[in-house]
Amino acid sequence: MSTPRTPEAKPPNVKNFTTAFLILALLMVAAQAINFIVTLLPAAQDAIIDLGDGTTTTVAALQNTYLTLLIIVLLVYGATWFWVRRSKNWARWVAIVLAVLAALGAVQGLIGVFATGATDTVGLALSLAQVIAAGWVLALAFRQDLHAWFTGRGV
Repeated sequence: MSTPRTPEAKPPNVKNFTTAFLILALLMVAAQAINFIVTLLPAAQDAIIDLGDGTTTTVAALQNTYLTLLIIVLLVYGATWFWVRRSKNWARWVAIVLAVLAALGAVQGLIGVFATGATDTVGLALSLAQVIAAGWVLALAFRQDLHAWFTGRGV
């Protein structure tokens, strides 16, 4: 007969996984919030962005897009973190997928920062923090004690 799982009995790696995912979620929300705030700055409103295929747009035109992305990221990461805290195995897998996507996006951001001469220190710091947080989540995600906790086969 297995011991009942109580929040106090969580193994340290389960608590670390929850904390790591919370930090990743906060970083992802912060990145979208920064994008949204930039669209509100008067100095940036008239800036023209080349979309790469010959079309251009202004930063102000992206305001609704960044607000929508901010809300979506907040809802997805917040809901996932809530269910990870509730020890749902499906939420652990969603957290893993989100961590992989965050890591890929952060690596793409790092490549973009270095391609432009590494002058965007905020972008560099945010991308590095996202890579580290995503790596932390992924490093913990497949530990044996964590797997046993989320699948209900152990304490």
